Amino acid sequence: MFYKKINKNGFTLAEVLLAVAIIGVIAVLTIPSLLKNTQEKARMALLKGTVANLSSAVQTEITRHRTTEIPSTDIYKNPQTFLERFELAKSGTPFATSYRRYSDAKETEDVLIPDNNSEGQYSVLLKNGVGLGIVNDKENSTTSVVIDLTGSDKPNMVGADYYILKIEWYEDVKSWGDDTTGIQNYNSSTRAGEVSSYKIGGVTGAALKTECINGNGAACYRMVELSGYDPQYLD
Repeated sequence: MFYKKINKNGFTLAEVLLAVAIIGVIAVLTIPSLLKNTQEKARMALLKGTVANLSSAVQTEITRHRTTEIPSTDIYKNPQTFLERFELAKSGTPFATSYRRYSDAKETEDVLIPDNNSEGQYSVLLKNGVGLGIVNDKENSTTSVVIDLTGSDKPNMVGADYYILKIEWYEDVKSWGDDTTGIQNYNSSTRAGEVSSYKIGGVTGAALKTECINGNGAACYRMVELSGYDPQYLD
């Protein structure tokens, strides 16, 4: 009787352990970066969706009151009534008590947190966990909108989950023409109820980024808007 010898080609235990170790090192190096990118994309999508929903609600409010001016709506007259028309969480806090800067993670005082005990201000926690607040400033004819994408939960960092934008109060119409004939051409540069960024006194480029990372939530949203909601807007 003849027996055929079978050759078994395989990996040794040492080779398997080495391969597992290499895979582990690669995972340690890449997974945190992948998770961070995924989180940033999710937060930016949430911010974009929140602004879109707010814009729709503002236009509905203007139509409801048959007006073209924000002071004639509940956004100004009764912000609590306006915000409570959104889908709200049953419990929770819309905003943290303090926020950190993107530059050095130190606490910054350059934040606006709506106070529900102050006139013209109100904030709510939405069902999706987003903190949304309104601060009306009669003296400067502005309505600031404050957004925290994670409510009072971390990271509580300006530019990561905290932003400031605005609601235009009036129609801003610029005109030009021939005064001798009385013919005028009109160009509307903004519209009442438009939800957009503050212009930050004309600050742009690197200076705008510096404002953002140093704790200016309005500058951060300006950068987000200009980038088209790019999750890497600060890079």
